[in-house]
Amino acid sequence: MFNNFIIGVLAFLLMIFPNWGSVQYEYLARTNSASIVAPKIIEAIKSNDIDTLESMMCGNIKKNTKNLHGEIKKMLDAIEGTITKIERRPGGGSYTETRKNGDAISQVGLDFTITTTKQTYAIGGCWEVANTFNKKEVGFRTIGLGTLDPLKSLVSITATDGIRSWHD
Repeated sequence: MFNNFIIGVLAFLLMIFPNWGSVQYEYLARTNSASIVAPKIIEAIKSNDIDTLESMMCGNIKKNTKNLHGEIKKMLDAIEGTITKIERRPGGGSYTETRKNGDAISQVGLDFTITTTKQTYAIGGCWEVANTFNKKEVGFRTIGLGTLDPLKSLVSITATDGIRSWHD
């Protein structure tokens, strides 16, 4: 409840001061964190919801990936068998940088294990939690699917830059 109150205060401040970078950053960090989006990602994978996953991609991927909808479909179609379990794996690393002018980016690694009736898969990527100077860039900067045994990459969708690093 306290978190919802803080989010409400931050939203109000953003209405009054839309370019206040530190408030933008705090709002995005609270509303777009890995703990909030992970269950949405799991549900989208379970339900084969291409549109939801497409909406979670950063602006760079949306702009530079030809047939993004088809690439996401290809990734989900590569998962063979019936999904029996999806779990978020701990870790994944993070990247945060703040420039002297107040611009800031925060990214975290998101990794999941998908168990099906035929195979065990890993899906993961770099999730941009906050970007105070270009909000369209929050979301997946990269996402990929592979098998665990044997270890093999199947599908990868990646931004042209800014994966665990600064980007403009």
